[in-house]
Amino acid sequence: MEPDACVLRFADFEWRPHEQRLTQAGVPVDIGGRAFALLGLLATCSGKVVSKDEAFAQVWPGRVGEDNNLQAQIAALRRVLGRDAI
Repeated sequence: MEPDACVLRFADFEWRPHEQRLTQAGVPVDIGGRAFALLGLLATCSGKVVSKDEAFAQVWPGRVGEDNNLQAQIAALRRVLGRDAI
């Protein structure tokens, strides 16, 4: 598969998983690895409810996750994407 085939574009953002990069209007956006992984999970499940257990399994594989970890990553994404994005 071509790398650009995996690019997700929404609003003025581009999510490029193969490069571990998020840009807004072409400018790199600094988000952490967990927030990037969570964004990928939510974006690829667009329109579906993602359970807390599924989020922990995908974003924190093999680790015990805590609610505050998930809340912190969602808050980080909302700061970048806007409150209504998630």
